[in-house]
Amino acid sequence: MDGHVSRQRPLDLLPPSRRFVLRPAEAHEVERLVEAAAEDIPAMKVIAPAIERVFSFNRETILAVIGSKGLVGGFAFLYLNQLGLERLLEGALSVADPDLRYLASQGEAPKALYAWAMYLPGRVVGAMGNVMQFVQRPGFADADMYARPGTLKGASFMDRTGFVPVSQGPSELFVYRRRNPSHPSPVHRQLAGLSQAVAGNMRSADVDQPRVARRMEVRVARGSDDLLIVYAIRAAVFLAEQDCPYSEEFDGNDHCATHFLGFVNGEPACCLRARYFGDFVKLERLAVRKQFRKTRVSFDVVRTAVDHVRRKGFRRIYGHAREGLEKFWAHFGAKPLAPGRDFVFSDYKYTEMFAEYESSADAITLDSGPYVIVRPEGDWDRPGVLESSAERAVRQPGTNTVRQLRPAVA
Repeated sequence: MDGHVSRQRPLDLLPPSRRFVLRPAEAHEVERLVEAAAEDIPAMKVIAPAIERVFSFNRETILAVIGSKGLVGGFAFLYLNQLGLERLLEGALSVADPDLRYLASQGEAPKALYAWAMYLPGRVVGAMGNVMQFVQRPGFADADMYARPGTLKGASFMDRTGFVPVSQGPSELFVYRRRNPSHPSPVHRQLAGLSQAVAGNMRSADVDQPRVARRMEVRVARGSDDLLIVYAIRAAVFLAEQDCPYSEEFDGNDHCATHFLGFVNGEPACCLRARYFGDFVKLERLAVRKQFRKTRVSFDVVRTAVDHVRRKGFRRIYGHAREGLEKFWAHFGAKPLAPGRDFVFSDYKYTEMFAEYESSADAITLDSGPYVIVRPEGDWDRPGVLESSAERAVRQPGTNTVRQLRPAVA
């Protein structure tokens, strides 16, 4: 087998774990799974009504993982019919609120599987083999599996198990091929026991080559050099591509905001700005350079920003979605703020979007301690330079310094 196979463990070859039992979830277990998964994927709370509606339509949508201590995880599929698969590939299927017309009913063989949500914390990820065993039943085994990475961990898992980007379809949509013998994947070659010679002959006929993994990095902009990168990305996207006037793009708010930068293989690719108000944060100025729009960098940047502002204690996020991009923001639990709140600026139509999350368990508070609060923005879990300065001898202020300060603090 080729080297690509040895570096991966394809989904169909994952063995079921004897530690877990997988079965369709009971109604009371669905609510518990949503609550548990929302700690890692805040959008779960937002799509909870859709989960209940789809579960009522097909009870096999939500699968419960049972361990020695009871319910320990779960997995959710959307079983797509032919029309649903077509809508997915067109980018017209709302996975946050799926139309039941696009879903196969219970007992009907699906045309494709969409990995809707996965909650397999820690060692429970071993139950993924049980999940794959469940969908190797007659009528399911030939259905390709589609997914979008909801978290960085999810993206890494997909890379390791044979998912590849959909060549003709929405960005951030990946597929795991389980059929089409004329274009065998490494999984099919292993399962069929094909020789290297046969596999090589088949590969020569339009078989997708192994995808080179792209290294993603997201960080908070800190110094003036990072701000220059932000300006360069936004100038390339908004000024050059969208012909936005300079004064409308660079609006005077850049020095009172947090900026997030995304890199692909070390190259600046994406940026986003966050501004803070009384009880909410506004995410804005999301820009992705054209050559990086088929990567997941924009998702990584937004996820990082959401985690960052929740860590700062904010639960409510507000933003403006340009017409046609509402579904992108729905991935993060955002919905239109209210009907009829569309508006226009800089020649484009926008919709006000809003998302509300649970409080972060590790939010920075007055009880976090002075050293944590003074650490660099977004780097609160590592000791900062000021902590090491505390090891030096304490200096006493001079007499003149005290005399100068006294009027200011009286």
